Amino acid sequence: MQNPPIDERAFYRGVLVLLGITGSVGLATSILHYLEPEPELMDLVIPPLVSIANLALTIWLIYRPKRLLQVVYSAFAVAIVALSLPAWYYSLRAYQFAEVLLIDIFPPISSFLIILIVLVMVILPPRRAFPIMIVAWVLSALPVLGYLLTHREELWSSRGQEMFMSYGLAILLLLVLLPFQSRARLQIERLQHDNSHMHKLAERDELTRQYNRWGGQRLLDDFMRSGVAGSVMMLDIDHFKHINDTHGHQTGDSVLQQFAMRVSSALRSDGYLIRWGGEEFLIVIRGIAERDIVTVAERLRNAINSYSFPPVGKLTASCGATSRREDDTLESLIARADKALYQAKVNGRDQVVCD
Repeated sequence: MQNPPIDERAFYRGVLVLLGITGSVGLATSILHYLEPEPELMDLVIPPLVSIANLALTIWLIYRPKRLLQVVYSAFAVAIVALSLPAWYYSLRAYQFAEVLLIDIFPPISSFLIILIVLVMVILPPRRAFPIMIVAWVLSALPVLGYLLTHREELWSSRGQEMFMSYGLAILLLLVLLPFQSRARLQIERLQHDNSHMHKLAERDELTRQYNRWGGQRLLDDFMRSGVAGSVMMLDIDHFKHINDTHGHQTGDSVLQQFAMRVSSALRSDGYLIRWGGEEFLIVIRGIAERDIVTVAERLRNAINSYSFPPVGKLTASCGATSRREDDTLESLIARADKALYQAKVNGRDQVVCD
């Protein structure tokens, strides 16, 4: 079981923030319209619905984070509907009644179309972004632009020019900026790949290629924040100093590499091996029941005992294991595992002690 990459977590948080901002704007707009002396029906309907929809999407994303892309597409659909309904409603109303001017009744939402198109360009790849932007522009801008082009006296007013420029600029964004967005996205993806590669290098132990203490600390912090059940084990190679003194440090390094590979291959898919320091390793297993931790620890110890580590031969290891408790902090959890490891060594090594 792997933790989501940093970029994915940042994207997840960014979508949550955008949903929160959009919902808050809808709520504030709803309050302002309800305070107006004679509010339009559309103004009383659309903003509250936008707030409710974004709240529902936020709850969906929190409880189903793997549905991130579906939430993003749904949010864009809500935004397109929220912008296109007023555009058609007010344009048709102005067409129908000669005494009604679109520039007088149309709400100040034209700039939101540009914001929506920019967000689509930033968040989605070009092949997916382009059709969504075209749909958003056709549904939201076309009725307003069509009306203004057939009513020149409104078009040449200051409000008419502002609306025409806003909706016209939206199509320019589609035609001009999309090629640049494609190149910029490729560059960003390269940078993200390089950043991810450097991050993985920084959190891995150079000798064993397992998590180092810095990377392990991040895993442990995530584990404690998650609130899920789980266990940690402290694993120490018995008499490792004797190996270094007898065979040399190069052989000792080789033994550490083989030991890490042996333990890692015997771990569950939701287990993580961390080189905690020297010949001491820490194992984090998410979701394991407390009654099963001794069985898993014994299986790891037997996997070590049954393997010959050239050129040293057979090795043993001591293990201290403990399961997460309701009132645990990270410090108390590790201290308990370390205490159990110490007890295993005091008892004669080559054994598992569970606290």
